[in-house]
Amino acid sequence: MSAAARLIPYIALMQRIMPAKLLSVLTKSIGRMLANIQKKRRRVLQRNLSLIGVQATQDRITRTIENWTYSLSDQLSSLWFSKNKLQGMVQDRWSHNLNQALLMKRGVVLLTAHLGNYELAGSYLASFDLPVYAVVEDIPSGHTQVFNRIRRRFGMGVVGYSDVPRMLKILRLRKILVLLADRDLEGTGVCVPFGKGIRRVPVGPALLALRTGACIQTGYFVWEKNRKSYRCVINPVLELKPKGSLKEKTLSITQAISEELVAAIRSYPDQWFVFQDEWGSAEPCPPQPPCPPQKSF
Repeated sequence: MSAAARLIPYIALMQRIMPAKLLSVLTKSIGRMLANIQKKRRRVLQRNLSLIGVQATQDRITRTIENWTYSLSDQLSSLWFSKNKLQGMVQDRWSHNLNQALLMKRGVVLLTAHLGNYELAGSYLASFDLPVYAVVEDIPSGHTQVFNRIRRRFGMGVVGYSDVPRMLKILRLRKILVLLADRDLEGTGVCVPFGKGIRRVPVGPALLALRTGACIQTGYFVWEKNRKSYRCVINPVLELKPKGSLKEKTLSITQAISEELVAAIRSYPDQWFVFQDEWGSAEPCPPQPPCPPQKSF
């Protein structure tokens, strides 16, 4: 385990004993410092914001990095949050739609973007004793191990990014599987319009839903403007009746998912924490690969 990974629990402990106002000032200062020194990240954010279809002002770029710092701080602090503390930080815009989906008894593929405090969102839902499982990327040097401890704090299950059999089992048991759907980490996805640009996004969510009959919902977990509370939103079940081959159905569902995610990102552009330039050209998408085999998403 790297030294940085070992430090994370101690940073969380320092946050616990630090006065709230001091922690807020320190977090903002770190965010502002990062915004000033990370020139490459600023350039990427400028392109990302422009292609999502919003003004990429320097102030908005700075706020994005500051908001990311606040979100990371809260994620680390959740190691010592009580359920009441966590639930009291959030405005409920989710329970009706998610409960309606669970009543269908088909399992739920719950999708979000790298928007707001997406890590804390799963912990929040799990704090209500919901059967929530998050699909996570394996980060080397022990970071995944440390962050999984945080993720499991309120009972959320964790599934490896390549463990497709377990994902299918979770959905067939009518539980909730949470995935991020705005970045294709393995290059096996499909190109879709995304804002004013083109992005290759994962097909895994669509394939999981097609194979299990699970519902698909999108949602997000974002800061309110005053940064004093979060808003958790889960949209109604996507009513989809795709036709054609498996490839055509997968593309149709993936496009519908992306449209809802773009709408959410445009509403909170300074909370879209994607710091990579992963856009295609404005030309037509390159030929699409066939639907990937079971373990490729």
